[in-house]
Amino acid sequence: MTSAEMERLKADASGNTGLSAVLADAVGGFSSAEDAVGFLASRGFEVTASDLADAAADADEAPAAQDEEAAGADGYGALMRFLRRS
Repeated sequence: MTSAEMERLKADASGNTGLSAVLADAVGGFSSAEDAVGFLASRGFEVTASDLADAAADADEAPAAQDEEAAGADGYGALMRFLRRS
């Protein structure tokens, strides 16, 4: 996945969007990164487990601009937390 595609995923799955809400709900049912890949593929995102792991590592290294609760209130944040735990 290109950096532009990852930015599109982040934008589409952050904040108050339909994808954000659905993704936040779905993350609880994921058992692996492959579940996330399948979920995102069904919504038009071509990502690999490696792409998502890299994004989670990058998100983990970024300075915390917000507290954990506010930063993870969206689907993208929930996905990144799941991937860091996996």
